[in-house]
Amino acid sequence: MPLIAIEDLGYRYPTASADVFANLSATVEAGAVILLRGPSGSGKSTLLRCLNGLVPHSTGGRFSGRVVVCGLDTRHHPPRELGSHVGFVFQHPDAQFVLEDVESELAFGLENLGLPPPLMRKRIEEVLDQVGIHQLRGRRIASLSGGERQRVAIAAALVMHPSGLILDEPTSQLDPQAAEDVLQVVLRLVAELGMTTIIAEHRVERIAPFVDRIWTLEAGSLQDRAPREALIAAGPRPPVVELGLRAGWTPVPLGLRDARTRAAALGLAAAPPAPGNGRGPAIASLADVRFSYTATQAVRRVSLNLRRGEVVALMGRNGCGKTTLLKLIAGLLRPERGRLQIRGRPAYVPQDADALLFAASVEEELRDIPAEVAAPFASWRDRYPRDLSSGQRQQLAIALVAANADLLLLDEPTRGLDPAIKAALSSFLRLRAANGGSVLVATHDVEWAARTVDRVVMMADGELYADGPPRTVLSDSLVFSTQVNKLLGRGWLLAEEVPIR
Repeated sequence: MPLIAIEDLGYRYPTASADVFANLSATVEAGAVILLRGPSGSGKSTLLRCLNGLVPHSTGGRFSGRVVVCGLDTRHHPPRELGSHVGFVFQHPDAQFVLEDVESELAFGLENLGLPPPLMRKRIEEVLDQVGIHQLRGRRIASLSGGERQRVAIAAALVMHPSGLILDEPTSQLDPQAAEDVLQVVLRLVAELGMTTIIAEHRVERIAPFVDRIWTLEAGSLQDRAPREALIAAGPRPPVVELGLRAGWTPVPLGLRDARTRAAALGLAAAPPAPGNGRGPAIASLADVRFSYTATQAVRRVSLNLRRGEVVALMGRNGCGKTTLLKLIAGLLRPERGRLQIRGRPAYVPQDADALLFAASVEEELRDIPAEVAAPFASWRDRYPRDLSSGQRQQLAIALVAANADLLLLDEPTRGLDPAIKAALSSFLRLRAANGGSVLVATHDVEWAARTVDRVVMMADGELYADGPPRTVLSDSLVFSTQVNKLLGRGWLLAEEVPIR
C-alpha cells in the first residue's frame, strides 16, 4: 500500500474562475524521494498543501477527488491530525513558527499531542542531533540565519515522528552553502531513516541526482517519470544535463559525479574573457560607508560605484549585510559614517514582495503603470495580489517599482521563479540597463547571475572582498560557482557557451 495516494484530484480557490488543476493521480511509495517541479503559478504549493489537509480545510474552495495519506482521507481528517503523519516545511519558514525560541518551538507540537514531558524531552534531544542544531536550542528564532531557520523548521516537523516529509522550496532563500547543508540534512534522514520525502524546487541541480521520481506539474496536469527520462524530456534541468545533451553523452549524467568521467574528453582551453559593456557615468557612489544595528556592525567600510548601463550582482552568504546595503542605497537607512551619493531615482524591491502589494486586485495595482509594463499581467487583472504564487507576486512587485526608477535595487528577485520567467527577468533588466538605467541585485542564484550580470560584487561580514566580471569572480570557487564551472573550471560558467567538437 502506498504511503500517499492521489486519485483524480482537482481544486479551485474560492474566488478563482478556473481550477488550479484537475484529475491528478499519483502514488508515493514508502521511502521514496520525489522532486516536484513546474512553472511559477502552476500549483506546486497548492498540491503540497493537499497532502497535509491545509487544502481544503484552511482554504475552502472546490475540492474533488481523493487524497489518502498513511491510510487517512484528507477530507475527513484535519491538518492537526495529518501533521503527525506528514511533516510540512513551508517555503517561508517564519510562516510556521509560533514561539520565540528554538526549544519551545520544537516542544509546541508535542504539547498539542499531549505527550508526557519525559517523552517530549527524549524526542527533542533526538531531533536536535538528527538535524545538527543542538547548539541552537536556546537561541531566539529571530536571531537565526536563513539556513538555521530552515533547519529548525525541519526539526519542528520531524519531532512529531512523521512517516513523510514535504518541503516547499526549502533552499529558495539560502546561499549555496546553506542550501547544500539543508539538503544534506534531508538526504541523511532519507538514508538513515528511510524518510519518504517530497521536495518542490526550481533549482533542480541540487536534488536531481538523489531522487527516485520527478513529478512535473504544468497546465493543470501531472507527469510522473523516472529522473533521467523527465530531465531529458523538458522543463528545468541541471546544467550538466544540458551539457550532456549537447555533447551527446549516453547516458546523460544527472550530477557532477557522473559527468566528471566524460568532461576530460572535451579537451577545453581556458574560456575567452567576456567583452566589456561600455559602462556609463556613476549613478551611485559609496565611500567608507558603515552601518550598525545596536552592537552589530552590518556594513563595514564599504566603497562602491554603480554605473548606468550595468547590471551588478551582490552576492554572499546569508546574514553578510546584502539587504542592509541595498536599504542604505535606497535611502531606507542612513549610514552612520561615510559618504553616499545617489544621482538618480532609486527603487527597492524587498525579498517579501507582499510589502509592496496593497490593492484589492492586480488591475488596481497596475493603475498607474505604463501599458507596455502592465501587458504581461493581463491574465491576472481580476485576481487578488496575495492569492498569486510567490514567484508571481515577485514579478508584479518588480514591475510596479521599476517603471519610474533609474537605479533598481532587487533583493532575491529570482526566489520562486521558474527558468522561463527568470530568463524574462534577465531580458527586462538588461533592457533597463541598455536604456541608461542601473540595476543592483542581491542574489544567491549563481546560475542566473552568471548569464545575466556584467559584474559581481562579493560580500562577507559587512565588507566587500571581490569585484569583477562573472567569469573572474564566479570561477574556481567552492561555494559561489556554477555547476559547469565546478565540472570544467578554467573560466567556463554556462553549458551553452562550452564548444562541442
